[in-house]
Amino acid sequence: MNGNCHFVFGASLGVAFAMNTDKLEKILPNLTDSPETATLFVLGGLIGGIFPDIDNPVSYIGKLTVPVSTVIGKFSGLSGKTGANHRGILHEPAVYITCLILSYFFSPSLVGLFLGCISHLYLDMFTPAGIPFFKNKRIRLAKMKSGSQESINFTWFNVIVVILLGILI
Repeated sequence: MNGNCHFVFGASLGVAFAMNTDKLEKILPNLTDSPETATLFVLGGLIGGIFPDIDNPVSYIGKLTVPVSTVIGKFSGLSGKTGANHRGILHEPAVYITCLILSYFFSPSLVGLFLGCISHLYLDMFTPAGIPFFKNKRIRLAKMKSGSQESINFTWFNVIVVILLGILI
């Protein structure tokens, strides 16, 4: 998926969670029902939606953070993760699931960021490269090419589903 797909899907997930901070507070007491929490969910979803591609200097976020993405890209390159095969540690689901759990307990303001990162991995599971899973395995649910009309339609379908669920829940 391209940066626009990741950006809009991460944002929609953040909006869906922001619409439900009152309900989330009841089951997750570390999260507060406040405008600040809602804002952090949306911003976290926006940024987290594109963050995992920071290891690729030609990605949307990579171009915005050239010095950082270049350094991360060089470290990734040492393990053979370059270009279309850049999906290294920053695309590992266990990293973001762990960060999501830790942020809930120690820094709830970052929960939206890690939800956005997980949204990125979800979309990448539908690309030919998939996402890494425990070193040498990959999760690949489809083979939609990044930027194709099929991937854009798939993203918008998911955006609509997430927003509808956010409204209905």
